[in-house]
Amino acid sequence: MKNTLKALPLLMAATFTGHAFAGADCPELPKEQWMTPLEMQKKIVNEYGFEIKKFKVDGNCYEIYGWEMIDGKRTKVEVYFNPKTGEIVKKEVD
Repeated sequence: MKNTLKALPLLMAATFTGHAFAGADCPELPKEQWMTPLEMQKKIVNEYGFEIKKFKVDGNCYEIYGWEMIDGKRTKVEVYFNPKTGEIVKKEVD
């Protein structure tokens, strides 16, 4: 019982930490249906206005780490996109 009580705070911390870093829920699609990385990057910059620092695939999503102008300030963002449509699925602002 004593060891269980000691492990409980660690288990709770691990549980809450996992939710803070959860990715986005993009649809499972065959890669043939995805926009090409170049098409997606063009959409991100030209249509959404984001600056891209890092572009990658995360699970079933395209993801960027970059910046967005918010209220005249260059603000860090992490954004997940539907790989077929290019729609924003999830956006986190730092």
